[in-house]
Amino acid sequence: MSAFDAILNLVMLILALGPLSLIPIVAMVLRYRREVLRMELEKHQLSNREIVKQIEALRQEIAQLRETSTQFDLSLQENLEHLQERVRMLEQQLEAQQRIHTY
Repeated sequence: MSAFDAILNLVMLILALGPLSLIPIVAMVLRYRREVLRMELEKHQLSNREIVKQIEALRQEIAQLRETSTQFDLSLQENLEHLQERVRMLEQQLEAQQRIHTY
């Protein structure tokens, strides 16, 4: 066997086994890519959970503001009715005094 035959055999062996040696490398690259995608997905899921929590907190705050607003409205209405009653009583007293002075 000549040196040329030995080199030719070596080249043929490398070419024959080359694709086989690429399989583990491709598998490692694919495994790495899958892991990166999994980590990105987890990041988005955590981000989505945070957004959901913030939305729920805003809903609770809006509910509290509605309750406060309703209580404030009721208080204003009560005060308005009380003032109207006082004005009505003062008007009645004024009418009574005017009747007394006119007689």
